Amino acid sequence: MATNNQQVYARRWGIVGAVLIGTWVGTLGNSMMPVALPSIIDQYGVGLNLGVWVISVFMLLVAVFMPIFGWLGDRYGFRWIYSTGLMGMAVFSWAAALAPSFGWLIAFRALQAVCGATTLPAVMGIISEIFPARERGVAIGVWAAVNGAAHGLGPIISGFLVQNFNWPVIFLVNGTTAFLGTVLVFLIVPSDRKYDKRPFDFVGAGTLTLAMLVLMFNLSQSRNPEWESWLSLSLWATFVTLTVLFVATEARVSYPFVQLRLFGNKRYTAITAIASAQFFCLMGLPILLSLYLIQLRGIATGVAGLLIAPLASTLALLSPLAGRTADRMGYQVTMIGGMIVVTLSAASLAFWSTHTPAWLIVTTLVVMGLGMGFTQSPAAAGVTLVVSKDERGVALGIFHMLRFISGTLSATAFGIILEYARFNGTDPLGAFHLSFYLITAVAAVGMLLAISMPRPPAATVP
Repeated sequence: MATNNQQVYARRWGIVGAVLIGTWVGTLGNSMMPVALPSIIDQYGVGLNLGVWVISVFMLLVAVFMPIFGWLGDRYGFRWIYSTGLMGMAVFSWAAALAPSFGWLIAFRALQAVCGATTLPAVMGIISEIFPARERGVAIGVWAAVNGAAHGLGPIISGFLVQNFNWPVIFLVNGTTAFLGTVLVFLIVPSDRKYDKRPFDFVGAGTLTLAMLVLMFNLSQSRNPEWESWLSLSLWATFVTLTVLFVATEARVSYPFVQLRLFGNKRYTAITAIASAQFFCLMGLPILLSLYLIQLRGIATGVAGLLIAPLASTLALLSPLAGRTADRMGYQVTMIGGMIVVTLSAASLAFWSTHTPAWLIVTTLVVMGLGMGFTQSPAAAGVTLVVSKDERGVALGIFHMLRFISGTLSATAFGIILEYARFNGTDPLGAFHLSFYLITAVAAVGMLLAISMPRPPAATVP
């Protein structure tokens, strides 16, 4: 597969349509889970703290395995990695629908996640192969639109299926979609099979994966009031130890899993940090806004959902335009504009009260969604332009992994702030304002990084 292959280039949008089925399946499969969770808990008779692992285990394992599949895509080809993972998602989705116990359901969700971890590095890798640099932004913008649509439509589709059938149907539908996607990938996506004989760095890959797994698990459990502090401290010590081993290993082996010079690439590091800041805000805000509207203001759940929806829907609708803008004006300029808008709109949240009108809430979230849209797809496109072709897969895997970790960190931070306020009987509105200040600060850091990032070279990576 190469950008100078005219036949491949002529059907590039059909190829994108085929590979984005995996994005749709992976995102939709997890965004449908919160609505289905009460039914799952009732059927298996488990508590909420255990039940949420239907969602958590998927996010956890998708994040930590992405660098491995990015590396494998760089070495052996993205189509092979992607189609194998998509077929695995189909099989384990069908298996989850028939799970005889909650333990088996969690096991099948974990296997779905490992297979789903192939999606993001492979989709970005394939897009990078078939689109020249001048068109890459708009293609990744389409990815962001599909991803955002799956986020927004997941709860709606899940509600319909669970209400009219039962929760296993969502796995049957998603599994069948994944299977059809696998067939389309084989029929439409050209082969990019490689035979790289460099050995796999098991120690480097293992220590990085375990370190990130420990980190994400510790962050996700920190919101649990039953989580013991000594256990959290032990896991932090384990994370630090594994990270030190990873760095020491990569500095010594001939063929490291991750070239440490990647983190010395200032543009790559800055883009990753900016995208992580954007994802921190994106993942944390729906949690905060749901509690603000439902618990603090007593607004009905359905109405609250409609008020929050403009954030993700605006991001999804504007992502292709943001990608096109990045192609024309450059990813750095586009991200600067996006993060300025996110920062200013986040700062306005501090003026919200218990009587803020609905029109102002919706307007603020539309503006913030615009800013996030003009950050997300240009950032992903930027990564493909600032790293060499042979390390693009693992670089994309680490990029998306760190975004996911940032999202987990936001949920943890806001959970701790609100729980502390509730436990100490302090003003709940003040706790929300403190959380909004934190979002503003993180967005401001992303904005400053975008402004101060080294300017892209005149010649981009093809």
